[in-house]
Amino acid sequence: MSFVVRGLDGAGLRQLAAHLHPIYRECFAAPPWNEPAEKIADFPVRLARHTAHPGAYGWVAEQDGEILGAVYGWPAPAALPAANAFDIAIREAAPPDVAALLVAPAMVVAELMVLPTHQGRGVGRELLARQVGDHPAWLATHPEAAAVRLYERAGWKRRFSYQVEDRPLTLFTRAAAPTGR
Repeated sequence: MSFVVRGLDGAGLRQLAAHLHPIYRECFAAPPWNEPAEKIADFPVRLARHTAHPGAYGWVAEQDGEILGAVYGWPAPAALPAANAFDIAIREAAPPDVAALLVAPAMVVAELMVLPTHQGRGVGRELLARQVGDHPAWLATHPEAAAVRLYERAGWKRRFSYQVEDRPLTLFTRAAAPTGR
């Protein structure tokens, strides 16, 4: 399967909200996520908030003019934030040694989504690799998500599990890639 991957800044990602929203719906309305309709409908607002983070950027994979998937995130701040339920849950659950991995110079991977019809074909792997590059990084996902296999095969380390608003999540980290390859 051949596809093209292109990078975008936060503004470029926001311009694609109408194209990314159906992909988000297909990925997160189904099990194990089972996100309610109001959370699915709120995706464009979350995308705008996420891509407003300083340094936010992402990548989209396309084939024949169709977006197959996307990933986005931002450079982690110097201290763990406490701006919302997600941030607070991480602060409370992260052991100190792991908390140290979740701040600068780490990259935060906020969202990775690939159309279900294109999963398992290398799209997510390529998007994730482009997003984090050689940087240390972290992300959270449902412990039963199919993407867990992708993260583990790519060398991400499962660190701890926690809950946000009764939703189980597992946090993964990835060390910086060695320099001088």
